[in-house]
Amino acid sequence: MKNVSDKFVAARLVLCVLLTLTVGCRGKQAAFDPASRFTDPGPERVRELGVYSGDKRVGDLTFAARDGKWDQTVPARELSEAVTLRLSFRGDRFEMASVGRSWVDGELGLLGSVAQIDFGAGGWETRAIRTGPGTFQREQITGGSRSREKVTIPEKAVLTDVLPLFLNRNPGEVGKERSMGVHNLTLGQDLPFTSVYHGQTPMGRSFTVRYWGMEERLWLDDDGMVTREEMALGVVAREPGDGEVEGALPLEQILSRTAVPGTGIPDDLGARSKAEITLEGSFRKFPDTRWQTVKMGDGSATVTLESPRVPPPGARVSQQGESPADTFGLDLDSSRIRELAAEVTKGVQDPWEKALAVGRWVYGNLGKSMRECFSALTVLEAGEGECQSHSLLTVALCRASGVPARFAYGVVYLPDRDAFLFHTWVEVHVGEWIPIDPTLGNFPAGVDHLTLAVGGYRDQLRLFPFIMGKGGWRISMPEARDD
Repeated sequence: MKNVSDKFVAARLVLCVLLTLTVGCRGKQAAFDPASRFTDPGPERVRELGVYSGDKRVGDLTFAARDGKWDQTVPARELSEAVTLRLSFRGDRFEMASVGRSWVDGELGLLGSVAQIDFGAGGWETRAIRTGPGTFQREQITGGSRSREKVTIPEKAVLTDVLPLFLNRNPGEVGKERSMGVHNLTLGQDLPFTSVYHGQTPMGRSFTVRYWGMEERLWLDDDGMVTREEMALGVVAREPGDGEVEGALPLEQILSRTAVPGTGIPDDLGARSKAEITLEGSFRKFPDTRWQTVKMGDGSATVTLESPRVPPPGARVSQQGESPADTFGLDLDSSRIRELAAEVTKGVQDPWEKALAVGRWVYGNLGKSMRECFSALTVLEAGEGECQSHSLLTVALCRASGVPARFAYGVVYLPDRDAFLFHTWVEVHVGEWIPIDPTLGNFPAGVDHLTLAVGGYRDQLRLFPFIMGKGGWRISMPEARDD
């Protein structure tokens, strides 16, 4: 619970959504080290749990706490959490690892934190240090990119770093649901959070918590460390047992659970020039675009989709101001990115033809895997990745070639599953914003792509209400529905 994003990393890996990397200034700044400010630590208290999917142990979860001083004067507690998951997808197996440390004062105020995560092909690190009441200096690093910025925490918000301690100290009335403002400093996001306290049990204080539509049951000891956690998607963290069987967390199972059902969707949807679809269930407002018109109703939405039309050659204009201001993770100051962009688009002047050259190069040269990368350079070094990695490299190469580009997040229809899966693709501005899909090889992407958010890295978090929306949602085509 300390870093909510880490617990559902498998969903992010499959759905190409969870992680966001904050935009900030770039440069050769010296990294700051919150850990160096924690001194005189006492004995460490450790709890080790196994992570289980069904009857198989698929990972390890370790909590630790120790007391010391912050800046040699302030009494502080260091909390740490380390997660290792073994993942599998269609015969491919790999590991994901995450480590987080937080330093907290006696009033449950966060003094500093460090979070690191590695998806097997690349990782990222976030460091934060308190600079004043409700303000932090935050630094994020991935590949050749670094951002640093000042962030302000919403007033009275409880930070996820201290949430278990807060629940232990303020459990609330037994059986009564309560809502509170919770903020994840690593992601820079507020979480709609509710909890219900069920009382003291042999495993500790018991709670049901809900956030982003997900529900967990957890038990906490007097140190605020988890003794058992029943997570979404059928994953459980508990005390290890005897005679265990090791396995891997099946991403295919998770993918099936989070897919959006489709009713009456034709197999040739992507080849059609126009389509009207109906969304029903639990979701939030999403954007109108040049090729997508949304009419919201009560618990439903009607969306009219048109196949994108590329402007004629004389109307294709690249205006650099059309790109979002984010550059973190794109490694645009890398000579390797600039040289590859020049090589791929050599002799091409037309912006659409440049975007085509880049998209087709990424589609043809980057391997498909579930390993996640967070910077364009890391994608190149890995030579493979999932849809976020393909899109990241495409955005970087397009911008390095002078073509404005941004990320598009949403769902795409896959006829073999008869369902819509969460996905990331790219939009390039060539007089109009035109979607292209360098993962699936669609240039342009068709009406089988439903856009739920556009912009930079952090905009993908707007997908959470769709991915984990309570009660789910579904998509149908009106002409296929029974009256």
